[in-house]
Amino acid sequence: MRLIFMGTPDFAVPALLALHAAGHDIACVYTRAPR
Repeated sequence: MRLIFMGTPDFAVPALLALHAAGHDIACVYTRAPR
């Protein structure tokens, strides 16, 4: 499945890694800039 992922970096990393490991095509990732 081709995905666009949106998430706050610290919270989103485990979910993003799991999607990638499952073989999904991650087309774009949106995050908030570090403060």
